[in-house]
Amino acid sequence: MYNFVMSKKYLPYRIALGFILGIIVGLFFYNFSIWVKPAGTLFMNLIKMLIVPVIFFSVSGGIAAIGDVQKLKRVGGKVVAIYVAMTVIACVIGIFLVNITHPGANFDLTGMKAFDASKVKAPDFGNFLFDMVPVNIVASMVKGDIMQLIFYTVLFGIALVYIGDKAKGVVNFCNEMASVTYKMLDIIMLYAPIGVFALMANTTAIYGKQLFGVLAKFVFTDWVGCLLIWTIFSGIVYVYTKVDYVRFCKSMLPIWVNTVATNSSAGTIPITLNVVTEKLRIPMSIASFSIPLGATINLTGAALYKTILAFFVAEIYGLTLTFDQILMVIMISTIMSIAAPGIPGGGIVTGAIFLNLLGLPMDMMGPIAGMYRLIDMSHTTVNVSGDVLGTMLVAKNEKLWDGTDFNNFAEEA
Repeated sequence: MYNFVMSKKYLPYRIALGFILGIIVGLFFYNFSIWVKPAGTLFMNLIKMLIVPVIFFSVSGGIAAIGDVQKLKRVGGKVVAIYVAMTVIACVIGIFLVNITHPGANFDLTGMKAFDASKVKAPDFGNFLFDMVPVNIVASMVKGDIMQLIFYTVLFGIALVYIGDKAKGVVNFCNEMASVTYKMLDIIMLYAPIGVFALMANTTAIYGKQLFGVLAKFVFTDWVGCLLIWTIFSGIVYVYTKVDYVRFCKSMLPIWVNTVATNSSAGTIPITLNVVTEKLRIPMSIASFSIPLGATINLTGAALYKTILAFFVAEIYGLTLTFDQILMVIMISTIMSIAAPGIPGGGIVTGAIFLNLLGLPMDMMGPIAGMYRLIDMSHTTVNVSGDVLGTMLVAKNEKLWDGTDFNNFAEEA
């Protein structure tokens, strides 16, 4: 019993148990589920506490380990290309699905909550690019601006590569601090079952009943789309890497449970890096660059959501999108998904901005806002899963990792 409660080996099972119990309690004990929310908030805060040190020490140490700026350019180019391709494919999957499910058909707008359009401001993508550069890196760390932190850290890591042996002490310090941070994560994860239980109980109590409301078809389409994205991309990775698929999915469990419970890609970075390097056995030199970058630009779930949203709203109002408009949906959705971290307000406001750019009514963002957390569960999960899959593809292509590395390790574990 003690081993089950304390052993790291059984942590995924404890987290899964907390997840299931949280849903059950949320369905039948509303008042308790509301009361227990602070326990979940504490878990999220503990994870978020590690985001900055994990990104800074892991990314800078990982880049320094590559040891070659030209190689870094090649690896970085492959990572970005795969992430953009994933985002575009997610849009295409969304278009395919809405033409099957037709979530906006016969939709009743009676009694729907209006959306406050005053929040909507067209994004300036020029400013987004300039905002990537931090004026004060300490302030960026305090604000938790991941994009600015990654920009500074990548530049810092490249400088370490150029300096070479003279910076060996700094590189060793970064690697040692990364190890300390991961040990802190191990300690925090002992609390994960309780935190996940509290988060799921609270979420189920507040949002669970809305699954059976008028927007159920929209949510169903979105969830099926996320499942399709995972199935297609993971199938490609399986064929290319020959990884043991069942063991791979089992290794992903801590990530999936955390994304569903917290709805935070950035908040999952420490856990994702730990899974990718410790369980999948992918070198830190690749993972430390691709995983944090993916959390900011590889938002396949967000791209899917925006695509489905455009067709959903058009269908409600009896509008038919032309071929040119469909191409515009894919292009804007891809760009906005990559640029999302630089646009304040989250998925609700960015969804409204997206509709505004397409010239579609924004009224539906009111009722969607009331249940967006349910939708975002699947978005965050497929976003982070895409980061892992993209990392596996690049690591395999660079001949730095092979599926057999994981398979052999899993058999020994």
